Amino acid sequence: MLISGKDNPKVKLYRKLYESKKARGETGLFVAEGIINCIDLAQLAEKGLFGIEAVFYTREAVEKYRGQLDTAALEDFDPRRRFEITPEVAEKMGGVEKTQGVFAIAKKLDRKLTAEEISPRGKYLVLDSVQDPGNLGTMIRTSAAVGIEGLIMTGNTVDLYNPKVVRSAMASMPRVKLYIEKDYAKAVGLLNAAGIKTCAAVVHGGESAREFDFSGGCAVVIGNEARGLSQEDAALCTRAVTIPMKGDMDSLNAAIAGTILLWEMSCNE
Repeated sequence: MLISGKDNPKVKLYRKLYESKKARGETGLFVAEGIINCIDLAQLAEKGLFGIEAVFYTREAVEKYRGQLDTAALEDFDPRRRFEITPEVAEKMGGVEKTQGVFAIAKKLDRKLTAEEISPRGKYLVLDSVQDPGNLGTMIRTSAAVGIEGLIMTGNTVDLYNPKVVRSAMASMPRVKLYIEKDYAKAVGLLNAAGIKTCAAVVHGGESAREFDFSGGCAVVIGNEARGLSQEDAALCTRAVTIPMKGDMDSLNAAIAGTILLWEMSCNE
């Protein structure tokens, strides 16, 4: 089916989901943009690992990347949920200055954090009030790459389905279990009760990440970019870990710190 009108209901739904966290919450849907991102998500959907409501693409995008990427994942997608769009419609839908002309509407995939969901020997990343969408997307992607059990977002962490998060996560979201639990103390308490070693990432005073024992069930806890973890929140964890730094450097970007600690944790089964 070809969509040529900018006022098409599906196009309007896409823009509403792109712009509104409230709309995403009410519908249980979110959006993705970019050919690599959407091809990967479409492939996962075809395998039954992910739910996609609709994919949109321009003929120009398919022709441009044919032979370089698996564009058949878009062209052969369920015809009831596959829509060719004109370049003009793509410009209306696009969230970046130069859109690639490929989009998707997908079903939310976060889980409820319960005691039953926690694996006693699992590896977890807990993010408390991380605000930058790029940082969250990077840590989702890294979590999937190193194969941890799950990523738990607490406090005032940026919306998981913010389009900038989805774009920077690059189709990794279905590849790691994602949990949203606003109550930080409850999330850490559930991990502690399951016998998980909870490790507060602190700038000073923690055990060196070089010597820290990340083996067994373990969760690294990263705080807000500007403030880090408060003393009270760090105290709820069973351990504290610090990344040693040289010279007069006293902090790292949250995503970089998370990546270092995720790597260390994944290397200690």
